[in-house]
This record gives sequence, C-alpha cells and structure tokens, in this order.
Amino acid sequence: MVAPVYAWVYEAPFHLISLGTTTAVSLFSNVLLLYIIFTTPSTSIGPYRYLLAVFAICDVITSFAHAALQPLCHLTVSGLYFFSRHVGAMIGAYSFDTVFCLIFIATFYQTFLILAYHYVYRATTVTFGIKRSFTDYWSSKHWIVLGVVVNILYIAGFMGVCLFAFIPSDETRALVPSEILELYGIDLQNANSGFAVISVWRPTNGEMVLHVPSLIALFMLLSLFGGTAIVIVYCIWRINGVIMAADNHFTGRTRKMQLDLFHALLIQTAIPVLFSYLPLATILVFPVVSGISLGPLGNVLFSITSIFPSVDAFFVLFFIGRFRIAVIRLFHLPFETHTGSSVETHTTDLKRQERSSRF
Repeated sequence: MVAPVYAWVYEAPFHLISLGTTTAVSLFSNVLLLYIIFTTPSTSIGPYRYLLAVFAICDVITSFAHAALQPLCHLTVSGLYFFSRHVGAMIGAYSFDTVFCLIFIATFYQTFLILAYHYVYRATTVTFGIKRSFTDYWSSKHWIVLGVVVNILYIAGFMGVCLFAFIPSDETRALVPSEILELYGIDLQNANSGFAVISVWRPTNGEMVLHVPSLIALFMLLSLFGGTAIVIVYCIWRINGVIMAADNHFTGRTRKMQLDLFHALLIQTAIPVLFSYLPLATILVFPVVSGISLGPLGNVLFSITSIFPSVDAFFVLFFIGRFRIAVIRLFHLPFETHTGSSVETHTTDLKRQERSSRF
C-alpha cells in the first residue's frame, strides 16, 4: 500500500515533534495553573480549586501518556487496530504492549469523567439554597469519596469492556490488514506484539457477519463515553437556568463569579469536544456503520486528541478573573486588569489591588 499524502502527520520526525511539543505545552500550562490555584487567595472558589487541580494533573498525565506510548490507530472496514509505535518492547520474556495500551485508555478516558464531575459539583454549588438536594450538607470528604469511587468504577468498566472483547486473539491477529506492516513496519501478527482491537464485522464462510461480543462491547464503551456527555449537557442546562433566573437572589458579585466559573467550564468542555469527543466518535463509529476503511487516517484523527490536554489550562486561566489577574502580575504583562468597576494597573498599590480585585 502506498503511503497517503498526509503520512507525515503520523511518521517521524513530525509525529515525535508534535507529541513532544504538546507535552511540553501541557506541562507548562498545567503547572502554571496549579501554581496560580494554590497561590491565589479566593474564598469564592472554595473547594472547587481542588477539582481544577485534579483536572490539571490528569491533563499532564494524559499528555505524558501520549508521548510515552506514541499511539497509532489504523481504521479497518470493521473497526480499528490501536497500538504503540514501540510494539514488541519486552520486559523479561513477556510483552506488555497490550497492558500499556489499556493503561493509556484508562488515563485518557478518565479525563471525561472528571470533566463531568466538575459539572455535577458546579450544578450542586450553584443550586445550593435554591433547590434542595441530598448533597446540601456534604463536606469536601463526601465529594472526594464519591469522586474516587465513581472514578474506580468508571475505569474498571472500561477495562472490563476492553478485556472482554478488545484484546488480541488468534482470530484478530489473523485478520490484521497487510497494510499495517507495509505502512508502519510493525508486524501485529507476531505473538509478541500487543494491541487493542475493535473488529465488529468478521469473515465467516466468505461473508462479513457481525461479531456479537464485539458489538455488545462497543455499545458498552460508547455508553460509558456518551454517559459523561449526557451528564454534562444536563448540568449545563441546570446551571444556566439557575444563574439566569430572576429569582435566584444572587448578588451582583456572586452572579459574576458564578458566570466566570461557568464560562471557564464551558470552554474547558468545548476543547475536548472539538479535539477529543468528535475525533473519537468518528474513530469508533464510522468504520462500523459505513464499512469503509479509512486506514491511516485514524492516526490523524487520534493525533488531534493530543491537543486538548495542552491548551485547557490556558482557557481556565483566562476566563477566571482572579486567575487572569494573577498571571498578568506574575509575568508583569503590560495589560490593565479590570475588576468590576475598578481598573487596576501594575503601578497601583498592592494593598489597594487586593481590596478591589474580585471575579
């Protein structure tokens, strides 16, 4: 098979440079966010700062996972083959390729769960005292325990689905398209090569028939993936309704603070939607429903997903007013900082700045 014109996207050196760049940007932006979170006093944000911190840490982990695994995603007429550029790496006498792929999946997908958790927490906080909820008197410990338990169950669900139908078998090794060896120089039919595979349509007696276990597993995977999206959409509707309601009794300062956090969260959602949800939906669904092999185009789509962990933090820093002001001061940027009706410049007395700054 002749390499496509866009092969440079997933081949060396561009692929390595791209992953190295996104990882470096991710490390810088998220470490900066963590520094601003824990050095900028703000009683208005409260425990929510810890959720922002967890999300930043997960973004860094995801970026490093991209750089370490250097994943390749080859689409077929019936699904996909997902594997590392370092296929064949042995630890002792054992190949851990498949294990590394599953670890990457775990770190990658937990980002969506944490994002959904952000929305649940914000919705509960915004509606506190307005709409009754069993979480009204929860402490930070309750939220932490809930987050840990749900995260464990969610990742266990993903791992269970993958182990049920998406790990290599003799059949899926035999079905490996010949162009994978031609394009990447990687022999996935070798027993020492590990990967993750979705193969919903398989040849039987000369015909392509549905492989029911793979179909069920794909449905479960999409349900877990789409479940976070449903939670996010519901919470957006709920939060927006409360903030915009005329009878919510918010003060002007509180309303602006809630809107700042809400807008930051919306942007924090738009990035993974554009750079992760949509590419992943295409990767998982298109081959199965169309029967068309997009081949190495899957690498281009999956490369896009490495962007969102590196840029998320910048939007949070910009849209949360106090964080934005802190960055301007930290780097002595030549910008005025507007805080409500007052305008603060770098020549303003620090005490006066702290007294007048707000979201």
